[in-house]
Amino acid sequence: MSIIKLYAEECDPGVTLISNVFIDYLLKDANDAQLKVYLYLVRHISNHKPFDISNIADEFNHTQTDVIRSLKYWEEKQVLSLEYDGSGSITGIELHNVDEDLVNPRENVHMFAIPSNKKENVQSEANVSVPETKFTASDLMEMKKDTDWLSVKVIAETYLERTLSANDLQVLAHIYKDFGFSPSDIDSLLEKCLTEGKKTMRSIKKAAEEEYLSRKINPSITAIMNALGKQGAPCAEELSYINNWLEDMDLELILEGCKKAYMSTSGNRFKYANGIFNNWKTNGIRNIEDMAREEEAFRRNKEASKRQSAACRANTNKVVSSSTDIYRQYKHSNYDFEALEREIKMK
Repeated sequence: MSIIKLYAEECDPGVTLISNVFIDYLLKDANDAQLKVYLYLVRHISNHKPFDISNIADEFNHTQTDVIRSLKYWEEKQVLSLEYDGSGSITGIELHNVDEDLVNPRENVHMFAIPSNKKENVQSEANVSVPETKFTASDLMEMKKDTDWLSVKVIAETYLERTLSANDLQVLAHIYKDFGFSPSDIDSLLEKCLTEGKKTMRSIKKAAEEEYLSRKINPSITAIMNALGKQGAPCAEELSYINNWLEDMDLELILEGCKKAYMSTSGNRFKYANGIFNNWKTNGIRNIEDMAREEEAFRRNKEASKRQSAACRANTNKVVSSSTDIYRQYKHSNYDFEALEREIKMK
């Protein structure tokens, strides 16, 4: 068995603290082996002594399989993250802060809560699933061929000022692949998180999930994306366009402009739609009624222009016809050129 590196997001040596959130929400569902393994890790974090799976198994008279199963249980609960070597052996365990961010009180019954028969109305956000892929070592190796992924790793290492661990790579791959965040999206995310003091990968992951959900569940954003012929959540640049439009115009007007962009081009429809909206803004169009009046005025001007063009063509044809008639009315002389030629030769 490999020697395991144990570390935590925050550590207070000499003190073993168990979070109230752990006791309130996670304690009731854990079995004997799972609780002993977790408490062993929390206690062990402060003495920095090397250990392996067999040490934990011997401590509590459990099998190594029981210990590994317990560790994976807590990883599923997001209490910790496991790191592996190329052979699949556990080489690192990162303990996470167990706080309110880790649990959803709507889905977990507080062990000291008073039962209630009233059901709270839950927003649609609770019904939106957040995809999460477990990336294998071979997946991460294959992703090295992706230049954008390599950029994401450089960005993360620059902000975090450390070499990325296996858990770091899992979180980054989750944000990059599952959420479809571009390198610029992740750059903005990390900058915002570090500015707000969120320096752990779990807090960064949570911020990314909140951003993903805010893009995905907003009905106005979804309607605009659909009007432009797009599916899924917008990227940061697209979201910037949408937010600017929503600040300046009615949603109904935005949807009409997006439909026009969709029908007019297959290229960058966001830029095309933004051009339409800038033109409307210049002309004082702020709602669907303004647009209807503008289009009616445009239609009338176009019809008047057609009538004027038709009148001009009619006048031109009349002038040409008059000139032809004058030519035809002129009495032309008929000459016998052969007779004239014989007469000249005789002379």
